[in-house]
Amino acid sequence: MLRTRGAPVGSSLFRVALGLGPGPRPGRAASGERGQGWLQPAGYDTGVTVYNSLTRRKDPLIVSGADTASWYSCGPTVYDHAHLGHACSYVRFDIIRRILTRVFGCNIIMVMGITDVDDKIIKRASEMNVSPASLASLYEEDFKQDMAALKVLPPTVYLRVTENIPQIIAFIERIIANGHAYSTPKGNVYFDLRSRGDRYGKLVGVAPAPMGETDHSDKRHASDFALWKAAKPREPSWASPWGDGRPGWHIECSTIASLVFGSRLDIHSGGVDLAFPHHENEIAQCEVFHQCQQWGNYFLHSGHLHVKGKEEKMSKSLKNYITIKDFLSTASPDVFRLFCLRSSYRSGMSPRPPTWGGVSTFPAWGQDRAWRSAGARGSRVTGLPPRSHGLQRRRRARGQASAPCRGRLCGGRSGLHEGAAGGRPRPGGRAVGEAGPHQGGRAGGAGGRLQHAGGGGRRHGPGSPREQTAEGGCRGGRWSQEPCCVRCRRVLHGAVL
Repeated sequence: MLRTRGAPVGSSLFRVALGLGPGPRPGRAASGERGQGWLQPAGYDTGVTVYNSLTRRKDPLIVSGADTASWYSCGPTVYDHAHLGHACSYVRFDIIRRILTRVFGCNIIMVMGITDVDDKIIKRASEMNVSPASLASLYEEDFKQDMAALKVLPPTVYLRVTENIPQIIAFIERIIANGHAYSTPKGNVYFDLRSRGDRYGKLVGVAPAPMGETDHSDKRHASDFALWKAAKPREPSWASPWGDGRPGWHIECSTIASLVFGSRLDIHSGGVDLAFPHHENEIAQCEVFHQCQQWGNYFLHSGHLHVKGKEEKMSKSLKNYITIKDFLSTASPDVFRLFCLRSSYRSGMSPRPPTWGGVSTFPAWGQDRAWRSAGARGSRVTGLPPRSHGLQRRRRARGQASAPCRGRLCGGRSGLHEGAAGGRPRPGGRAVGEAGPHQGGRAGGAGGRLQHAGGGGRRHGPGSPREQTAEGGCRGGRWSQEPCCVRCRRVLHGAVL
């Protein structure tokens, strides 16, 4: 069941990464220049605000019902191994999904479409001298294994394009019947973009110049896009009222999402490069099919993974990518998930490994300790602040370093190591406590890194508003050393990682 949370998540990390917080109640009018055409949906207010690409601002997340929230995720075109650019998008949305589910109680139904017939698949299959179907099946399974290795939760259901051809044909027929598409003598079907008027361009404002498909001479207008492509020699095809052929790219996701969720979709996600033309065309197709004013209510777009500052995104076409399998051969999935938490999911990320340029230089990245470890020294991947070396020197000068173990917790990694007794002669100091297992040291209490009891914490002693608890964590403590509270620790272990 969905539960409205009156207060935002305590950790500032979640605010930075997700922008979560209580939003206005249903019924408030949308405001602002960009969101004038957006209709705030009626339904159940989750108490969360999300950045909506349709309005370019944070809007209250209102879903269709108290027991379900519909989410459609654009899946991969399975013609090659997935790379870290893909992983960034799926891991970031997985973190958001887990937090919405486990913290805010949203029961999310997620559908992911798998594009298993496409120009790229056909071309790659021809190069490898295999059938497009077998190639797509191979890389679809490979993609699912990569997502499982990255700890990305699978969607509620996967739907393949080739398994929904009759539904796609029926979808196109209805668009034609509604007067927004036309067929040609060559057997192609195009969406008539001029029939949309000024309603086209909800995501990008003014529609950019036409992209792709410029070699088709049977279009009425250069900006029209294909719903059905006439068959070509040695390509997979299916029978249709317009002749043998196969579906266009944009119609696939519109059909699959509508097949499951109907005329209302709560959340649609994908990379920022999909906003135009893919998501823009999806909106146009679905709204003329369902004859509705607003089909998708919230569009979430993730930023790119850049490899040369902000000059270049990681892409297969640019041959500058690192596959997920290569990365995980030298680093853990938790390292990558923490790397994704460094910034807002909408921001582009620019990692700076020791060397870059392709798979051949990748081992140096994976072997760099800063990229492999989420330890107390801090990391470019995790975004955790480094431990203060000045504090270490002062402790050693006072004889407060743990003995016999001078570990990163200054008290040992387990109960077998004894910390130093004493410390600053005041209650609640950094090292107050009697000698014994995990007494003293940096945390200042028995129970190890996360569980602190007794002699106070790093900054505050017993009875203070931030005194430490036996259940774990210090209330208000710094992110660099421990979670802010018991709830955040649970979220980190169960949701984020």
